[in-house]
Amino acid sequence: MGVVLTDLRIALSMAGLAVLLGACAGAPGPGDQSVPTPSSAPPIAASPSSTNTSTTPLPAAQAQSTETTVADDPQGVVIGAGDIVEMRMFGQPDMNTQGFVSDSGEISLPLLGVVDIGDLTPNAAQSRIESAYRERGYFRDPQISLTLVEHRSQQVAVLGAVNQPGRFSLSSRTTLLDALAEAGGITARGARTVVVIRGDDQNRERVDIEALVSGGGVASDDVLHAGDTIYVPQAPLFYIYGQVQRPDAYAIQPGMTVIQAISTGGGLTDRGSNSRFTIHRKSQDGSVQTLDASPTTRVQADDVIFVKERFF
Repeated sequence: MGVVLTDLRIALSMAGLAVLLGACAGAPGPGDQSVPTPSSAPPIAASPSSTNTSTTPLPAAQAQSTETTVADDPQGVVIGAGDIVEMRMFGQPDMNTQGFVSDSGEISLPLLGVVDIGDLTPNAAQSRIESAYRERGYFRDPQISLTLVEHRSQQVAVLGAVNQPGRFSLSSRTTLLDALAEAGGITARGARTVVVIRGDDQNRERVDIEALVSGGGVASDDVLHAGDTIYVPQAPLFYIYGQVQRPDAYAIQPGMTVIQAISTGGGLTDRGSNSRFTIHRKSQDGSVQTLDASPTTRVQADDVIFVKERFF
């Protein structure tokens, strides 16, 4: 009986082994497994080039510079001898420099040496410098900002009744008020309406400075151009003396009265009368008339006002 059971166990074991081997034979092996194919392949990222064609340092970042120093330069502005130009390179602070433009229109720049930028607009000069750095292999994609710091090659003249008449250098945004400020401002005897003579065509434009400053007029503080001349004429004057604090000659303001003229002269002295005035006025035939005046008498050009002593 024991022999029969042993033979039965062996037979069952052999049958189970046969079933297991058959299942393994039907299953695909590692080399037979199929790889599922996606309906659309994912994009393949391009690997950056590992080859650097430049043997010199490249900028740390190739991002476009946000500085727009030269993009809004006024049309017609060109670089000339004596100008001061500043160059800044994005990501390369050691390359930043500032220098004078020589009489031949050249400027010395790091690595490049002398570069001719004379008679170019700042935009064109910037492009030339960027191309030079790129073509000579110093930088692959230089991002340069070029600023015209001082425009000494292009000037305006400020003449007449100003404190410091002369010629002054233009910046890219110099206006009429800027030029008058450079000239020290209008003198006390200067007119408040100035004449702007435009360039070679000699067009004359009269500008009311008080209206310009207050914003109450139609005048605009226009940008000046090379060759413009600003002339400040002397205002019509009156003269005041006698019992006033500051006897002198002063510019007549529109509609000025005797009492306003006295105020311009510093006011009355302790002995001055507020009702006894005379005016010496030149008539059309050249003769001089002496007139009794009141505080509301209108002042005319070349009037001589005498303030008398008051009665005690």
